[in-house]
Amino acid sequence: MYTSSEKVLIWMSLVDGMTNAKADKLLSYYERPIDIYKRLEQDAEIIKIAVGEAVYGRMLKTTPGKMKAYLEMLESKGVKCVTRLSDDFPAKLSNIDNAPYILFCKGDTSLLNKRGVAVVGTRRPTAYGRETTANFAKTLAERGLVIVSGLAEGVDKIAHETTLKAGGKTIAVLASGFNTIYPAMNTNLANQIAEEGLLVSEHRPDEKSTKYAFITRNRIVSGLSDAVLITEAAEKSGTMHTRDFALAQDRLIFAVPGNITSKNSAGTNKIIKDMQAIMAIHPNDILLQLHIPLVSRYEEVEKPKVVVNQSNSDETLIIKALEDGEQTLDSLQEITKLSTKTLNSYLTILQIRGLIKKLPGNRFSI
Repeated sequence: MYTSSEKVLIWMSLVDGMTNAKADKLLSYYERPIDIYKRLEQDAEIIKIAVGEAVYGRMLKTTPGKMKAYLEMLESKGVKCVTRLSDDFPAKLSNIDNAPYILFCKGDTSLLNKRGVAVVGTRRPTAYGRETTANFAKTLAERGLVIVSGLAEGVDKIAHETTLKAGGKTIAVLASGFNTIYPAMNTNLANQIAEEGLLVSEHRPDEKSTKYAFITRNRIVSGLSDAVLITEAAEKSGTMHTRDFALAQDRLIFAVPGNITSKNSAGTNKIIKDMQAIMAIHPNDILLQLHIPLVSRYEEVEKPKVVVNQSNSDETLIIKALEDGEQTLDSLQEITKLSTKTLNSYLTILQIRGLIKKLPGNRFSI
């Protein structure tokens, strides 16, 4: 079932303290992963440099008998290990910071390499947030996109449930092992996702979640996705960690604007204002950027002509600059000679009016 190289990484996952960084360093020392195991005692000093004395000691104690029992347990639980050396390891995860060297999976692992959108947000959504999340998740799932989220209460749960009801596919990335689902009330949902979608974790089945794990889990949520949608989130929401990971991974980020007096929308409104996300008021805003056919009631609408306030020469300068093609913020500033504050203000206004769009890498186009 597994190649010898894959088994080495599965064996490494049995060792407490074997972080992704330590695994990376260790793997860089050897041309063949199997040599790590074969030369474990012979290369003691070299391996200690990579993983430290304590982890090396645990590696010595992780015997072939333990490995055999471990693999049998995983198989009995329906768990498949997708390692960085596996054919189905998602390419999208390979180049992210702190890339996992192993993923424990339950369900359809082919979903790892399909196009997806992460749908994330507050654990305590308002009626507006619930409706918005459900509408976006349903439409995107019906267009064949895999909906990725973190199985938390609130927006995550709504995104998963709506996708399943729509007959779509969803991936839930856990901050714990499969035997310690958190929150426990989502255990039935997790089981359904394992049957109809995919559960993913970088933690062994019996590992419990930690505060840090909830944060690092989000790098995989965004990493598995082509785009990230934040439907409702407060300014200090944990969802902002996903936003940060998505920015670092150069993923498309979308945010749904909300009532300016609602604390639950303060985060989404701010990242739109700060131009860290594309404003999404309809699923077509996402489908358009991903070059996926729009939903029917918008398909026949002609692309609107760009009409600016002719009395505003600054807006005209920006539009004329973009008529020549995509521009970065720096190039727009150089062309228009506008101050950073003024330029950012007009760019926001033009986005809200639907005249221009923000692209990855802080670029803009008509």
